[in-house]
Amino acid sequence: MVPPVYDEAELPDRLRQLVASEIDRIVEDLAVRQELLLDAWSRHRDRGPFIDTMFSRWTTIGMTDLALIDSEALTACEAFYRELDDFRMYCRYTQDMPTTMAERFDLALRTLDAYGRLAIEQLGGVPEKPFVVIDDAITPVEPPQLEVLDVAEE
Repeated sequence: MVPPVYDEAELPDRLRQLVASEIDRIVEDLAVRQELLLDAWSRHRDRGPFIDTMFSRWTTIGMTDLALIDSEALTACEAFYRELDDFRMYCRYTQDMPTTMAERFDLALRTLDAYGRLAIEQLGGVPEKPFVVIDDAITPVEPPQLEVLDVAEE
């Protein structure tokens, strides 16, 4: 297998796009899943969905790669991920009642959204997301029927 070929000069832009996309995903997922996450906490005291939603690769990026991001963008990213870490720690260990958790979630989401928008702006924006239209009127294609051939041993 031939590894993909890319221009190393593109690496800083690619890294900025990946980090911006991750920040956008985290904030969007927290906003979209807020009701579900709070319901899971209220009914089951389950921390797993919170932790999974806040998953990030930020801590896996090496110093040599981080050096490719300019200092203003890096500072904005660090501020976002610091807030995310604080909220993740709260979710991991809190014993708060659902109402208190909901209030803390609202505040954390607003804070993360503000820091996230700032970081994304400093990183150069989020790459355009693909848009797919699914037409319900289209009949699904049947998978091809495969025949098992009897191969004679020689």
